[in-house]
Amino acid sequence: MVPELLVQRILHLFEQGAGVVWLRRFLIVSAVGAVSAVMLLNKFNGFSTAAAMDYAQIGRQIAMGRGYTTLQARPLALHMMMRDGNRPPSPLPEVNAGPLMPFLNAATLWVVGGDKVISDTLIVSPKERSIAFVSFLFFAASLVLCYRIGCRLFDPKLALIGTGLIIATNIFWRFTLSGLPQMPMLFFFTSSMLALIMAMDANRDEKRRKAFLLTLAAAFLLGIMTLGNGLGLWFLPGFWLFAVSAIRPKRWIALAIPVAFVLPLIPWGLHNWQVVHNLFGLPFYELLRPSNTDALALQSDLDPILRFHLADFANNTAKQALSQISGIISFFDGNVVAAAFFLGVILQTFQRWQAAQFRWVILLMWLGAFLGMSLFGVGGDVTVNQLHVLFLPLMIFYGLSFLLSLWDRLELDSPLLRTGFIVILFSIVAIPLVLHLVARPSRINWPPYFPSLIMHFNEWITPEEAMASDIPWATAWYAERTSLLLPARLHQFELIHSEKLLHAPLVGIYLTPFSSGQRTYADIVNGRYEDWARFVLHEIRPEELKGWLINAAVKLPFEDQSIFYADRIRWQ
Repeated sequence: MVPELLVQRILHLFEQGAGVVWLRRFLIVSAVGAVSAVMLLNKFNGFSTAAAMDYAQIGRQIAMGRGYTTLQARPLALHMMMRDGNRPPSPLPEVNAGPLMPFLNAATLWVVGGDKVISDTLIVSPKERSIAFVSFLFFAASLVLCYRIGCRLFDPKLALIGTGLIIATNIFWRFTLSGLPQMPMLFFFTSSMLALIMAMDANRDEKRRKAFLLTLAAAFLLGIMTLGNGLGLWFLPGFWLFAVSAIRPKRWIALAIPVAFVLPLIPWGLHNWQVVHNLFGLPFYELLRPSNTDALALQSDLDPILRFHLADFANNTAKQALSQISGIISFFDGNVVAAAFFLGVILQTFQRWQAAQFRWVILLMWLGAFLGMSLFGVGGDVTVNQLHVLFLPLMIFYGLSFLLSLWDRLELDSPLLRTGFIVILFSIVAIPLVLHLVARPSRINWPPYFPSLIMHFNEWITPEEAMASDIPWATAWYAERTSLLLPARLHQFELIHSEKLLHAPLVGIYLTPFSSGQRTYADIVNGRYEDWARFVLHEIRPEELKGWLINAAVKLPFEDQSIFYADRIRWQ
């Protein structure tokens, strides 16, 4: 009888008891482990964005004890450092990237160790894979926090289903492998939101001190998140408005939130002020960018006209807002459940007061983020300024709640049909992930970031020399050489060399399809690379280089689309 009773208890546990919950949790953990293994070991083919390589090389500088410095030199940054008549310091201080990801990368690279980023025998850098693994750990921790948020706002069952939908959303995995700061930012953002919900509960129970401290903790965590990307500043107004209206004592909350938020940002702001006399660093000058140009063109100009023109500002903002609206489907990864959030906010009546109140802070903060991204631009769906992804988990919970409430109104009592409806939602959400998993990964990211080729510049150029490139983030990371963003004008290149603004002679120029692969011929000869058009198009004859500081050239793979100009033959 004892074995039979034991079997009955086990069956009851997994049919109606806590075993069901633990079984579902086990399945979710197994799914996360399986997908992450495939992504990291099979799908990961190295970094493909400029920001990811930039964060990595800054992290290496920190890990090697060189401080918060960079090997990527931007002419605009050099201009700002010379405004008081001073020469740019050496090594160059970093004033463009938020410090969160570089410091995390520094810790990772310090643990991994080793000198070279990659060897000739490898296609994917182990160091990049390690950085991606750390991002995965932050994503996994964020899933736990998201589940806790779902339980507090709704119920454990919806929280479990919603967490599964988050796992099935491909864009989270793409960011995990990207080397960008979104996954650490997601962790601190969800931590902040969980602290805010706990503050709401404490406020309801009239535990004023606990509510006050939890609200400050939420603001502080939001500040840490902003260290990943300065656009996090645009989250603060919505957070402040909600907290002041929902949590008491209102006066002290209103005064303390900005202080707690700014506290972790003070060292970064002081660093930027000391170097470029601007608390917000180099990205701030995006607001002064002339219309019909891009951010890279502004950063490549050693002698820019930094004036605010309302017409240019309005034109740039309108274009970037329209681009954001037109690309919202890709920013949400086609997730219909998350998109349902916007209907649920207006149409749904929530059973729990926490969910009913908390929806407004999500909406307010998202509107602030939308405005910030409209001002500074987003670009593609996996870019450093794409912050819609931070709101997706919370939106998925609300969207799922709304869709399930619509299903309940149909009054179909069949559990099988309800399960089928949830399976359909999973199937729709998971389509991009499934396509990604079955697709064959490309061997090389474009424009050809071919690490084992770029690393040869480490042998051709000494540490006391510098080079220029249209992809300096790649040469700074893979070759570990001081790399100048190709200046807007040829005479600026000569000036930087002659005045030794990099404290090193410029001995080479590396050009790739990043510059030569523009949409049309006119985009090259009349665009950002106007002064360099003949270099970009490989039309400079060897005899024309005689007597200039760069007088030799060699075409490089692939299909001779890249070219390296140097002061002498360095590749033999």
